[in-house]
Amino acid sequence: MRYRKKNRKGYMRTLEAFLAFFITFIFVVFVVLKGVSPKGSKTPLDILSALEQRDDFRECVYAGNATCAQLIVRPYIPSSYDFKVAIGAPAPFKGAKDIYTETVFITSNKTNDYRIVYLYYWPLSG
Repeated sequence: MRYRKKNRKGYMRTLEAFLAFFITFIFVVFVVLKGVSPKGSKTPLDILSALEQRDDFRECVYAGNATCAQLIVRPYIPSSYDFKVAIGAPAPFKGAKDIYTETVFITSNKTNDYRIVYLYYWPLSG
């Protein structure tokens, strides 16, 4: 008879522990994490993947003309962003706090030569 009472106490303790864990988990998920908000919903624009197949963009890149490349990229950048294009090597500059970068390799159809295009863009402050 005593043996059964001990078993019941064990089941009750196990049930209590499971219930305590479940209540703590619910508290953490719904109360504590509700106050934590992500830092904005900023997602990369994925611009260079749309431009890498355009012949005029490829010609500007192979000519090393960053100004021409910027003119082609400009319509793809929202007006709330500023941007910079560099060809061949990353361009050192001081920009905003949150800078997004995209890189694409542009290869030639006739030679084994390639160029690397770096696109930096950041939201305008203000």
